[in-house]
Amino acid sequence: MSSGSKVFRPPRGWYTDPADPQRERYWDGVRWTQVVRLAGAVELNPRVAAKLGVRDDRTKDPALDQPLAGWWRRFGSGIVDMILAWVLTIGLLFVAAPGFLTNLGRQFLAYAADVQTAALSATIIMPNQALINDVSTLSLVAGGVMLAYTVIFLGAWGATLGQKLTGIRVIKAPVPVALLPAVAAREFTAEKPGWLRAVSKGLSWTLFATGGGIFVLVQLLNALLPLWHRRKQSVTDLFASTLVIRADGHPGEPPSGD
Repeated sequence: MSSGSKVFRPPRGWYTDPADPQRERYWDGVRWTQVVRLAGAVELNPRVAAKLGVRDDRTKDPALDQPLAGWWRRFGSGIVDMILAWVLTIGLLFVAAPGFLTNLGRQFLAYAADVQTAALSATIIMPNQALINDVSTLSLVAGGVMLAYTVIFLGAWGATLGQKLTGIRVIKAPVPVALLPAVAAREFTAEKPGWLRAVSKGLSWTLFATGGGIFVLVQLLNALLPLWHRRKQSVTDLFASTLVIRADGHPGEPPSGD
C-alpha cells in the first residue's frame, strides 16, 4: 500500500466483537474500546454512556439534529405577526362595524380626561360599562383574527408571514427520548405541524396574547423560555408539540443563536 493512500475507518458505533460474535464492542472511530454488551441489547442509559465516553446515536434526541431557530428570529417573527394580526383586526372592524373604532377612541379619551381630573382630588375612577364592553369586543375580535391567522398559515404552509420573513418555520417535534425511547429512536422526518398542532399552537398563542391578567406573565415566559430550553421550545411549542427551525438550515447543524 502506498504511503499516500487513505486508511478507511468505519464511523464510531457498536459492531460485532471480533473476539466474540455473541457480543458487540464499541468502536470509537479510531480503535476498539473496552466497552462491550450482548448483541442486540438495549442502548446504554445516556448518563452511563457519557461517563464511558460512548456516543450512541440511537439514544440521541433527534430534535437536537435540527437547525433550531435562534431567539432573535423567533422574537422578530412574533412582533411581525402581532402587528399583522392587529392590522387585520382594525381592517375587519372598519368594514364590518363602521364607527366602532371611532366611538371606542372617543370613549377612551373621555375616560382619560376623567382619570386626570379625578387624580387632582386623589380619587379613583373606573371606566363605564360601555367602554368595558367595547374593549372586550375588541379583544374578542383580535383574538379570533390571531387564531385564524395562525391556524391557516401553520396548517397550510408550516409558517406564518412573520416566520417566513425571518426565515424560520414550524415542524412536528419528535418524542423526547426520556419519555418513550423506542418511539424516539425511530427515524425522524421534519414535517409541517399539521392542522391539530396548528390549532393547539394558535389557541395557546391567542390566549396568552389577548387573555390579559395572569396570561401576561405566561406570555413573558413563553417569549423567554427558548433562551434556556434544550430544544429551544416556547410554552406554545410544548403545548402543541412543535419545534421552530431555520428554513434554510439542514439537519445536523448546531442551533442558531441569532
